[in-house]
Parts: sequence; C-alpha cells; structure tokens
Amino acid sequence: MEQESIYKNIAVIGTGASGGFVSILLSKNPYNKVTAFDTREPFSTLLPTGGGRCNITYDEDNIKDFVKNYPRGEKFLLSVFSKFDKNKTIQLFKELGINTYVQNDKRVFPTSNSAQETVKRLKKHLITQNFTLKKEKVLSLKKKNNKYTITTDKGNYIFDYVIISTGGNKSGYNLAQEMGHSISPLRPSLCSFNIREKYLYELTGVTLKDVKATIKLKNKKNITCTGDILFTHKSVTGPLIFKISSVSAYEDFDEKKTMEISLSITECTYEDIEKDIKSNSKKAVKNIFYNYAPKNFILKIMQINNINKDKQAAQLTKKEKEILINSLLNLKLHAEKRIKDSEIVTAGGIKLDEINSKTMESKINKGLYFTGEILDIDGFTGGFNLQNCWSTAYICSLNFN
Repeated sequence: MEQESIYKNIAVIGTGASGGFVSILLSKNPYNKVTAFDTREPFSTLLPTGGGRCNITYDEDNIKDFVKNYPRGEKFLLSVFSKFDKNKTIQLFKELGINTYVQNDKRVFPTSNSAQETVKRLKKHLITQNFTLKKEKVLSLKKKNNKYTITTDKGNYIFDYVIISTGGNKSGYNLAQEMGHSISPLRPSLCSFNIREKYLYELTGVTLKDVKATIKLKNKKNITCTGDILFTHKSVTGPLIFKISSVSAYEDFDEKKTMEISLSITECTYEDIEKDIKSNSKKAVKNIFYNYAPKNFILKIMQINNINKDKQAAQLTKKEKEILINSLLNLKLHAEKRIKDSEIVTAGGIKLDEINSKTMESKINKGLYFTGEILDIDGFTGGFNLQNCWSTAYICSLNFN
C-alpha cells in the first residue's frame, strides 16, 4: 500500500487529439497510472483532418496574431500559447517521430502527408505499462472525499484525478454539468451553407480563390473574411465559408430571414475592369472576364442574366456591364441554413472563467481538468483547433510531472 501511494491515479475521458496527446505526455512519467476511456480508437478523430493529411498547426510566430484566428477563446489562449506555442508543438512532434513541413499557405503538415501514418506513430507512444485503454462508455462522474468515481457501461472506477477531453461530444458536457460547470450555448461551427442562389450549385467543383467576403451580422459591425470558396451540388463550402460560419455561429437565419454575404472575387476596382473592357472593345466579353474568375463561373453569370456569351465588348449595354462587373466585386449570397452535420467543430463549451488557464484545472473541483474542444474555444480552419488541443493537453500534463 505504501508503494501504491507514490503513483498518481489519473483518468482521461476521451482519446481524440487532446485526450490522446495528454495521455502520451502523462504516460511518459512512470509514476503516473493513466486509464483512458473511449469507445473509439485513440486519435481516430485526426484521420479526416487536413483532407486526410492531418493539419497539425499553423506557422505564425506572433502569438497575438495567432490568437486572432479564434472567434472564441482568444484571451484565454494568450496565456496558454505563451507556455506552449506552435514552435514547441513542432519540436515535440519531432521528438515523437513525426517530422513536419510548412505549406505555402502556412499550414503545417507531417512530412508523410498522411493522417493515418501520424495516428499510427502517436498510438505507439501509448504502448506503455502505465497506460490502459478501456473501450467503455462513461455514464457518470461523481466526487466524494476527494476521490472521483467514474461509472461506465461495464463498471465503476475510482481515481485521484480526472481529465475530460471529449471534444464536441455531448457526453463530456453532461459530465461537466454533473460536476457543477456551466456550458456556453453549443452551436455548429466550420460548416457549409445552403444558399438562395441555387444556380451556383451548377458550378460543382469550381473554386474561387482569395475571395473577400463581407457579412452583415445583427447588432454588430460588418465583418470581413478572406479565403477560398468551393461550390458543390448542394452547398457552398471551403475555407472562406468555414470562417464565415465560425464568426456567425450564434447568428440565426433561415429561408425567410437569410444572412447576406457579399463577395469580392478580384482586387481590381470597378474603374480597372471598365477600362479593360474599353481597351479590348473587339474582344469577346467572356474572354475579358476569364482573366478575373473561372471560366464556368463567368459563363454561368452570363447565362442567368441572358447575356450572349459571344458578344463583343463594344456591344455590351450599360446594364450588362454593371451586372458583370458587380458579379466580380459585389456578388450577393444569401445563406438560408447550415448544412446539418457538416460542422467540423462546435462553438461553445465549458465557460473559460471556470478554468485556470495556467493549469487547465477546474476552479470548482480540485483534481478535475479539461482540455481541447470541450472548452468554449474554437478557431478557423488551418490547424488552429488542433493547436488548442495540443497546447491545453501539454499544460494539463505539467501538473503531473
């Protein structure tokens, strides 16, 4: 019994990015006895990230600029990232046998370009004598006499410490509430939209690059985002739409009361394009506009506005010219609804004023910790949500070294 007391008996609920990572870090200390609970394989949530390549983080050294990519949790993360930022993440991944590289868009990927290979390498670090995975569903969490009792669908277990890292899974929020924590309203974030302009669905597979979008939000100033937009047969999606869905996560809209999005597809001014048309009066209009946007997009705009695709620039009417130029500079989309179950992360979660940002420990229950997406933190696409997972997991692990 005396020998047993030197061990820290720790439960980790959830083995996604954050729960799996904290389990690796904890199990490196031979005096930690780590038991993880999850019905899925560790790190399985990483498999679809980065298009199957695992977008580990984002290459930005300035922490103040880094946290601007989080619509919720920015201030909290300043403290977190000051202890464990993207540079330390890359170094630690290297120590775990996962080398990385930076893409042109500053996203960081493993050199294997494989989320599957990344998961395989991470899981190897969980094969230790002091780590146990129980594929059981956690039903409840209770605290009595400074001990925590976890009840699963297969039995009861007692621990000194509990770390909840269940991501956007509702089960984790239920456990947190059992322990007296408050949950900010949960809303889908980083999701695709249905739009009123159904004709754009006919552009399936077409991507508009480096588009600037202005969104009108209720009781707020207009918000501007930039990025790529992709059209599918039933929605608009892509990094730009994900950003818009993130900043508008708490905006209510539907078919009757839509959310207006204005797109600017080129940095050229109205006068620039008008001058281009005048100086190429004998050219086909479509050929002039192909310089500003994808061919299929221009042809679709001409089609729905009954503009002859073979018309010469000199033959354009004033109204036709305005329509074409405005389709580049001020294309209106009207979001009718979020695509159900398309969200990548969840906005909302455990209120941050109930968590110590220096330790990730609950301010309500000593010995209870939270890491990752279960917190009221969510970021844009590009590795930001995973960085939250790595950093909060690392800081939590420091309590047990």
